[in-house]
Amino acid sequence: MAGRAVTGRPGPPAAVVPDGRVRRLHGVDVLRGLAVVGMLVVDNRGNASIATQWHHAAWDGLHVADVVFPAFLLVAGVSMPFSRRADRPRAVLLRVLRLTVLGWLVVTAKYGPGTVGAGVLGHIAGAYLLCWALLRLPRSVQPLVAGGVLAGLTVLTGAGGADPEHSWARSLDEAIGLPFSAEAPHAFLGSAVTVYLGVLAGRALQSGTGRAVLRQLAAGGVLLLAAGLALAPLAPVNKRLWSPSFVLVTGGLAVLALAALHWLVDQRALRRPLQPVEALGRNAIVAFVLSEVLFRAVLSTTVQPVVDRWVSSVAGVTVSAWAYPAVSVAVIGAVCAGLARRGVVVRV
Repeated sequence: MAGRAVTGRPGPPAAVVPDGRVRRLHGVDVLRGLAVVGMLVVDNRGNASIATQWHHAAWDGLHVADVVFPAFLLVAGVSMPFSRRADRPRAVLLRVLRLTVLGWLVVTAKYGPGTVGAGVLGHIAGAYLLCWALLRLPRSVQPLVAGGVLAGLTVLTGAGGADPEHSWARSLDEAIGLPFSAEAPHAFLGSAVTVYLGVLAGRALQSGTGRAVLRQLAAGGVLLLAAGLALAPLAPVNKRLWSPSFVLVTGGLAVLALAALHWLVDQRALRRPLQPVEALGRNAIVAFVLSEVLFRAVLSTTVQPVVDRWVSSVAGVTVSAWAYPAVSVAVIGAVCAGLARRGVVVRV
């Protein structure tokens, strides 16, 4: 695996409270862990009979499945203000390179040699790099540029089309020799803004405490959600295009979830019941790669169909649809819990 095993119990982002103590923000890892659980359910469903909300919307619209990856990207942004690595260009570029290479290896494992693209990890790398470039600008300019990106994407959507077969995004991807997909380069600009929204939330957590930061996060989440819904008639909510309204709506939902978890986990100290989820969040890269290689590349064409047929015959197709992702969550969760007990965090 391309990455580093860090021992010594490295912690999640931390904020300084008024008395000068450093306070760990475990809610951030819990949100990342919930995004991982969502990914495992969406990617490893036993069959197509799983609830509609756990399928991606075919085109326009929003299902629970469509919120999972934006929430993960937003958490990546939340961590940037706390990370010393984000201030070092060489470290940033190395991280982008490692993510891209690992993404290509995962895609190759799933689809075979000769496959073009770096998949989800390549998408993360592209969004992270563009957001990092945005953060090199003066802080007062950054929101103007991010807003300009969303405005430009809205114009592109109107002028270039937003039809499944005729869109500016498909034209761009095909022009550079890549198949059109939600993880292709056309999505990097919009998803970079998703990461930047996370940066803004991270700055709020870094500088605020108590009810003040909760009010700030909640107000920001509601504002983003309202702005996205208002923009939807001009640029429909669409994950495959990573449309501006999609950025704002999913960003708002993720920020509201972050606020709720910050209150529950960090302020109310309700951490113990959520520790298995936090363990997944702390080793999200392990969870993702293990899921993609083991449950999707190796087992999806051999073991999964057999298990699906047997469970469907015994308990019905709906139970089978949920059983396989439940097993993947349990297995991968056990691996991540074991790493957490040993103080190991794999970073890329």
